[in-house]
Amino acid sequence: MNSLFKGIADLFFPPRCLSCHELLISGESGGFCPKCLQRISFLSPPICASCGAPLSPEAGKDALCLRCAATRPPFERCRSVGRYETVLLEAIHDLKYRGVIAAGAILGNLLASCVRVSLPVEEYDRILPVPLHRKRLRERGFNQSLLLAEVLAREFSLTLDFQSLRRRVHTSPQIGLGKGERSVNVRNAFEVVRKAEIEGSRILLVDDVYTTGSTVGECARVLLEGGARSVSVATLARA
Repeated sequence: MNSLFKGIADLFFPPRCLSCHELLISGESGGFCPKCLQRISFLSPPICASCGAPLSPEAGKDALCLRCAATRPPFERCRSVGRYETVLLEAIHDLKYRGVIAAGAILGNLLASCVRVSLPVEEYDRILPVPLHRKRLRERGFNQSLLLAEVLAREFSLTLDFQSLRRRVHTSPQIGLGKGERSVNVRNAFEVVRKAEIEGSRILLVDDVYTTGSTVGECARVLLEGGARSVSVATLARA
């Protein structure tokens, strides 16, 4: 029945590439045409075993980047689909700033494909999106990280929890800030409000873009202090 409805919908509203908007031909799936998919700079090993940053070709499997070697982040590991550029950047901007909500499902499926091969999904108990402050949520109308997390929770049959972690401070946008400034900007901006749900949980935290790791790092720190057993991170892009 679902296939029938999809066929009817495709007949009247044929699927188009999220990037170039060309019609997708039969057999093409995932929301991007082959040409645009090839333009995404997917991240693959060797990468930092902790934060997922790309490393030089000679790096070993368990190698760390210089930043993580100096100071390990509070999360166990982070993995991202690709670099924050070209097709992936535009698609995220369509979702985040232009309100193209349909992009959420396409990008969520792309993230799910990355998580399936790069993170031990069977180890996690629940999925949490990085929360928006209620003022930012009113302005935007939706939380793009929650849209991504919904796809992952459905794909991997995990509990979606968007209430236990709250952004209690309306911080300035992180764009244009250096690493130190970003860390200060989000320090103590989050809090656990349902400790009983978090305590002992192995959490997969979801966000759209990893830049310096300040936001997801602060979320992970708060969650661990709130009783979480572990926190890993999945993001669409890495700046």
